[in-house]
Amino acid sequence: MDTIIKDTLSQHKIMLDQNCKLMISHEEMLSRIIKEFVEEAKHLSIEEIIKIVQDEHRFQRLNNENSIPGYGTVRFDFFGCIDLPQLDHTIKRIYLNVEIQNDAYLKYSLITRGDAYLSRIQTTQWGKEYNDQNYDGMKKVYLIWILPQAAKKRDGQVSICKTDEKKHLGKIGKL
Repeated sequence: MDTIIKDTLSQHKIMLDQNCKLMISHEEMLSRIIKEFVEEAKHLSIEEIIKIVQDEHRFQRLNNENSIPGYGTVRFDFFGCIDLPQLDHTIKRIYLNVEIQNDAYLKYSLITRGDAYLSRIQTTQWGKEYNDQNYDGMKKVYLIWILPQAAKKRDGQVSICKTDEKKHLGKIGKL
C-alpha cells in the first residue's frame, strides 16, 4: 500500500509540475509575469507585451536544456529571450528564466540554485551576445521563481536578488 501511495504522490507531483510549466508558458500569463517583474517592460501595456510575445522576431523560446560536460544538465521550466522597445526608441534584449518550485521545503537555498542558473544562462550568451573582446555585450538575465505551495506566511511574497557593484571609497588598510 505504501508503494501505491508513493507512486500516486509522485505521479501527482509530475502532473502538477507539467501543468504549472504549461501555465507559465501561456502568452498571457507570461506577459503578466514580464509586466510585473521585468523593469524594462514596466512602461508597456499587457496587450503590447502579448503582441511582442507572439512575434517570433522579438520573442524566442530557447532550448530549456543546458548541458555542461562534467557538470551535468539543467532543465529550465521556461527559458527565452525578448527584445523590448524602450522609451528612448532603443531595443533591450532580456533573457528570462521562469521556474515553478512546487517543493517549498528544499535542502538548499534557492538563491544558490539561482546563482548556478544565472551563471549557466550568462555562459550560453558567449559568442552570441558577448565575447572576450566585448563583455559589455552580455544581456541582463531575469530569474523568476514562483512557489505556488509556499507557506501561508510567505503567500504573495516576492524576493528580488540583484548583482550590483558596491564601491568602497577612502583609504584601505593593509591587506
